[in-house]
Parts: sequence; structure tokens; C-alpha cells
Amino acid sequence: MSGAAKPSGVTAAAVELAVWWAVLAALWLVLVSSLDLLECLVGAAAALLGACAARAARRAAVSGAATEGSAHAGPAEDRPR
Repeated sequence: MSGAAKPSGVTAAAVELAVWWAVLAALWLVLVSSLDLLECLVGAAAALLGACAARAARRAAVSGAATEGSAHAGPAEDRPR
């Protein structure tokens, strides 16, 4: 049994946003042609928006998959025999 505590919802959300932000900011830095302060600020802001969108999309996909299976049994079981 693991002694590690499960992170709270706020902590998990913050970690997920930070990971998405780091990945997207790194991608921005790879693709940008010049590194100056304005480019870095724009990249950081764009990465933050992308991180929020990615988290929202993942949560929607997970909640949609969870409710889809329980709310509807499937087309094969709806057909009369």
C-alpha cells in the first residue's frame, strides 16, 4: 500500500494546468523565430489559454464518456426482437 496522499481537486487542477502550460510554452519556444521579451510574454499568455482549453476539453471528454455508458445501454438492446 502506498503512503502517498491523493492530491485534492484544487491541487490536481493546478498541477494539470502547470503541465499543460509547460508543454505548450516549450512548443511555442521551439516554433518562435526570435526570443525577445514580447515574444516570451505572448507565448506564456497563449500557453495559459491553451492549457485552460486543454483541461476543459479533457474534463468534457471524461465526463461525456462516463455519462454515455450509464445513460444509454446501446442501440442493440433498444431494438425489438
